[in-house]
Amino acid sequence: MKAVAVDQFGGPEVLHVETLPIPQPGEGEILIQVDTAGVGVWDPEVRAGELDDGSARFPYVLGNDGAGTVVAVGPNVRRFKVGDRAYGYTMAGGFQAEYVKVHEDEAAKIPPRLDVHEAGALGADGITALIGLEDQLRLQPGQTLMIFGASGGIGHIAVQLAKRMGARVLAVASGPDGVALARRLGADEVVDGRHEDVAKTARTFAPEGLDAALVLASPKDLPSALKTIKRGGRVAWPNGVEPVPHPPRGVKGIAYDGLPSAEKFDRLNHWIGDAPFHIELGHVYRLEEIRQAHRDVEKHHVGKLAVRLH
Repeated sequence: MKAVAVDQFGGPEVLHVETLPIPQPGEGEILIQVDTAGVGVWDPEVRAGELDDGSARFPYVLGNDGAGTVVAVGPNVRRFKVGDRAYGYTMAGGFQAEYVKVHEDEAAKIPPRLDVHEAGALGADGITALIGLEDQLRLQPGQTLMIFGASGGIGHIAVQLAKRMGARVLAVASGPDGVALARRLGADEVVDGRHEDVAKTARTFAPEGLDAALVLASPKDLPSALKTIKRGGRVAWPNGVEPVPHPPRGVKGIAYDGLPSAEKFDRLNHWIGDAPFHIELGHVYRLEEIRQAHRDVEKHHVGKLAVRLH
């Protein structure tokens, strides 16, 4: 199979397309023929070895999430059968290849109204958004929520999930294209974080103070914007957001990891259901264009970048 691999950590130049054996699924594992894989904003850090705990083995295949068709199942697999459309998310990488094996708890069936291309960019960002909203912020119907980075990979999914949870959403997006995307996805109010006064907009949006904020980007004016959250409110952010947010006194700050599990996939699919749900693919690359994808992911873009395998 063809795969995006590195034989050593480094810059975009270490990326190459390599022919590797097709992995074989073991106990509790499934083999997915990958259609589309996500290119995460964290991929350059993975490529550079900044996230390696010493366990990486070369050639190392990148890609934490993707989607395709289940073509083989290992012993004692209960959640999938051959032919199922599936999307997945694993910390181990491997999705930027024509085939990937993952444990069945690191995957889910693709929701009925979502096509496989969009599902390829759902796993990591969708699970991270879900954990932030449900587990950390404990978002309730009728509450007011501010999302910083609302036009990015995690953020634009969080906007849609939060609306389905019944929240009123103030989306802080980036640039005219980001503002347009957040508005199209149903945010109640949208502000351009680059050029507009976020704190002023927040005070108008929630005069008595916001209930919560999900911080996925940390611009210079974040501290002033977080002062619009009421005492007893909550601010959550995935580990890796820099600089680290510092909520004001009386507001709880929560850093978290967006780790996958079968239970979290089930909850994500519950919220998506069979209604329309949009995954914004900022650009889709061929496998051979992966170096350019790594350069572009560090520049302004909306949604999430992806690479097509088939």
